[in-house]
Amino acid sequence: MNKDFLNTDLTGKTVVFTGGTDGMGKEAVKKIAKMGATIMLFGRSKEKTLTVVKELNEIAQKDNTMFVQCDLASLTSIRNAAQQVLDNCPKIDYVINCAGANFGERKLTEAGHEMTWAVNHLAPFLLNNLLLERLKENDKAKIVNLSSATEKSGHIHFDDIHLSKHWSTFKSYTQAKLAMNMVTRKLAKELEGTAVTVNALNPGFIKTNLLRELKGWERIIGVPYMFFFASKPEVGANRILRLAFSEEFDGITGKFIYEDKVRDPNPEALNPQIVDKVWALSKEHTA
Repeated sequence: MNKDFLNTDLTGKTVVFTGGTDGMGKEAVKKIAKMGATIMLFGRSKEKTLTVVKELNEIAQKDNTMFVQCDLASLTSIRNAAQQVLDNCPKIDYVINCAGANFGERKLTEAGHEMTWAVNHLAPFLLNNLLLERLKENDKAKIVNLSSATEKSGHIHFDDIHLSKHWSTFKSYTQAKLAMNMVTRKLAKELEGTAVTVNALNPGFIKTNLLRELKGWERIIGVPYMFFFASKPEVGANRILRLAFSEEFDGITGKFIYEDKVRDPNPEALNPQIVDKVWALSKEHTA
């Protein structure tokens, strides 16, 4: 892989980043800080996120990173965070939705949404739409949504979207990531004629904290498997940065990037009727 994109000068550019306090997300923001960007770093834990903010500012030798308080399970918190970004950023160049979560048991948010659906799908969907008008004002802007190879096994359960009858970690996660791929494609169509592109990325099988909340056999099997077989966080970080900053992806939009190549997602994501239905449902759930 040509790594010239790692030398991109991002001085004067603003990057909105979720999921940057651990794993490949943290590796990615450290590299972004070296490139000179202003970073709006979202985090639920103030103490943890401010520790990373301090580290990034030391790397940049400037106070270029700002903490944005945000609980991605709360629609109200996302709206407040987006407003903080809009109040502090005259322009936005990149939005990178890296945050994700797996849960070991079924939970509901304060709005009544299944937690995996809310954090992995509704949160980036809402954030992107709240920042969209500011992104459109730019000469070139990019949105990167972190997806997963597991979306291939996903299915949208319209009859029970919150999986109240048959919930599992895998079923909830794959449904959410499939939905993300769908709205990525739909958003690209909505943005035709603008300078904003949006793509979904499977960064590969990367060592992350994504399995930290799993329980039982899923944790017993999943954690050691990830430890022995997953790639280092830097591999995923570089794939995120490549999609965001490499000129090879300029003008490419509405695609599913599987590690380093464009691939077709789950066939459901290629069905316009299903995609439109998921888009409308997502709008309803974030209204």
